[in-house]
Amino acid sequence: MSISTVRSSGAFALVSPWSPPYFEGKEGKGLPLRPIAATIAVLILAPPLWAADLAKTRWGVETATLANGLEVIVVPQQRMPAIHHLLMYKVGSTEEEPGKTGLAHYLEHLMFKGTEKTPPGAFDALVNRHGGRQNAFTSADYTGYFQTMPRDQLGAMMALEADRMAGLKLSEANSRPELSVVLEERNQRVNAPPGGRLSEKAAAALFPDHPYGRPVIGWEADIKTLTYQDALAFHARWYAPNNAVLIVAGDTDLSEVLRLADATYGRVTARALPPRVALPIPAAPTDRKLTEVSPRAPTPAWSARAIGPSLSTISPDEAAAMAVLVDGFGQGLGSRLDRTLVNEQRLAQQALAGVDLSRRGPGQIFLSASPAPGVDLDRLETAFLAEVGRVQREGLSETEVNRAIERLTNGEAFERDSLTGLANSLGRAKMIGRTPDDVAADDDRIRRVTPAEVRQSAARWFDPAAFVITHLLPKAAP
Repeated sequence: MSISTVRSSGAFALVSPWSPPYFEGKEGKGLPLRPIAATIAVLILAPPLWAADLAKTRWGVETATLANGLEVIVVPQQRMPAIHHLLMYKVGSTEEEPGKTGLAHYLEHLMFKGTEKTPPGAFDALVNRHGGRQNAFTSADYTGYFQTMPRDQLGAMMALEADRMAGLKLSEANSRPELSVVLEERNQRVNAPPGGRLSEKAAAALFPDHPYGRPVIGWEADIKTLTYQDALAFHARWYAPNNAVLIVAGDTDLSEVLRLADATYGRVTARALPPRVALPIPAAPTDRKLTEVSPRAPTPAWSARAIGPSLSTISPDEAAAMAVLVDGFGQGLGSRLDRTLVNEQRLAQQALAGVDLSRRGPGQIFLSASPAPGVDLDRLETAFLAEVGRVQREGLSETEVNRAIERLTNGEAFERDSLTGLANSLGRAKMIGRTPDDVAADDDRIRRVTPAEVRQSAARWFDPAAFVITHLLPKAAP
């Protein structure tokens, strides 16, 4: 399963490599598939229920809404007989109650425990039998489940996913052991890696008394107290068709997807939904600098993060300027940071910047650097923040802006060429209230960004004093 601070290859989700999505594969148990076949046979014999609001947008993307409120997005790609089936729910860790952190992610794990109609492991067995792949992910703002399969298995995927949307079956026996799995995942992702706990502390410092300050995987003490009743209650509140978006990409079309979706998802009843948690701009951090000495850290590492914009808090044109700014400033070889800190001053082996724009609330700006041999972190920090101050005052040159625009638009083209890339971008966009038309216009917005707009974005968001800074230091040998 996955914990995700979203990383998108799209232009509007440049995310720091220091908060990546983590993926953990699922392996089937080879259980009998007869209950699945029976479920599909029953579900596919239903009359049409989709609403008459069909729409078609750029890249051939088609949309519709079922009568029960499930939004449907189809990305036709006929180059191979395969489909990517992605179901996303508009709920994440921000909807957890105090003392129940990690519940959204725990439920994500438990969604593979079966239903009245489908025994545990049957979903995995079907995917493995056809050489497919599946996984799931949880973020602060949404949760998703996906499968990539041969095109003739699309109906089966819908039937199984609709079945666990409506009829998840949990018990102490099948749920309690999964807490150990989640705790071990936390150990692998947070406790064991050097800097894992430090990163968690930095997020909590940046977002004091705010849902984004809590780890998506949950605090360890909270995880240990979670129950299957907690998970079922969370499922009952949020896992409804009118709180979900279905995205299907591949060798299919809207007509086929609607026919199959209507016979599966269309049978699930809509429910009244609670209001989502408000996500205001947080209070200013009280702790601006955090240090950790770790015996597991092979080398020192420096990082910083600040409150940034998101597509929910600024206009799409402003977000485009921010994406160009961050790419030109610190995205890989040839960026400003690479030229100055790595090649000219030789203070860093790597220096990067990122921003998470795809959030329902405020975004984050990330900075990170690995010092060159013999360079202490204080010296590197001084030089790095000097570059932040310089870009805040001056912005980027026209050459740097043009380079960033080319990189970002090329990235968009590669993403659209992928079976999963555009589908994932469209799904994430829907989670924060954007439409396929909004996403389709992003490429043109990027191309229109000017150096003056980049300078305005830098002046607003790149304040060296606004960052929460972390120093990770190796423990000296005794």
